[in-house]
Amino acid sequence: MWLLWLSLIDKTALNHLYIHYALDNTPITATLGVSKMLGTLIKPTAMFVFLLLTLWGVVIPKPSPAHEAPHIIKFAVCPYKSPKSVIEMFGPIAVRLEKKLGEKVELVSAPDGATFLARGLAGEYDLALSAPTIYFKMLPAGYTPIAKGVPSFWGGAIVRHDSEIKNIDQCRGKKVAAIGTHSYAGFMFFKDQLEEHNINSVKDLDIQFLGKVDTVIYGVLNKKYDVGLLRLDTLETPDFIAIKDKFRVIARSAEIPQFPFVVKKGMDQRTVAAIREVLTSLSPAKPEDLKILKSLQINKIVGATKGDYDRFYKVIKASEYFEKR
Repeated sequence: MWLLWLSLIDKTALNHLYIHYALDNTPITATLGVSKMLGTLIKPTAMFVFLLLTLWGVVIPKPSPAHEAPHIIKFAVCPYKSPKSVIEMFGPIAVRLEKKLGEKVELVSAPDGATFLARGLAGEYDLALSAPTIYFKMLPAGYTPIAKGVPSFWGGAIVRHDSEIKNIDQCRGKKVAAIGTHSYAGFMFFKDQLEEHNINSVKDLDIQFLGKVDTVIYGVLNKKYDVGLLRLDTLETPDFIAIKDKFRVIARSAEIPQFPFVVKKGMDQRTVAAIREVLTSLSPAKPEDLKILKSLQINKIVGATKGDYDRFYKVIKASEYFEKR
């Protein structure tokens, strides 16, 4: 798994930010340089060494009651982006949450949607940004939506602009890059449309689940795959706007609500209100906020409830993904 550890040190150190990144539980011995993103200084520290020792399995003496470790809020992000993108997109929000709550915020994710779901069901997350489909499966653990981005988005199937593929029928026998079985925009809608054309997604196509939208886009661009499945507004982001015209859309999904920000069952209501305030206070009128909103592919963040996702649940509840409990 990979873990992103964000923590602002005390006020005497003036805005120094420390980041730790580990892949498959193997510590990486260098800090990640994101100073351009946050305008802060990145330095190796005793805290960094502490984290490395912990990950290596070295036993750290338990602190005395007078020095109990501070409470940490785990902020989980569904693994639909690369680790680098997650840092750039959600690091600034984690920093703001720390400042507002006066508590440490740990930014975490998982290697894939199934692991993210399993950890959510185990109650490991305090705050999470989840794909709607995964959120529905996390409901037994008591997670509640408190905010979401607007407007909604659409999934789509893209091909290279010079591709001979013009429609769903011509996808038979082709190589398809998808996000995962949990993703409506990145697989489920396309599977349903294939069935409407009497095409079996398993027998009649070679579908590979790549997990990350970046990988899907470059896989199609570099001719490794014939078709790519993703949320279409990703092509409008700064990372991909320059190559947007190299693709054509051959199929679109129904409207999809933005990923909900959900909180763990039993969270103090004052903490919930403070988190919601940080999220919904992001304003497109402020340059620094607009940058965050654009990176999230939304115009703003508004309050949300479970009822905001009921209509979409009716669209997908009969899917194979929900039949697998």
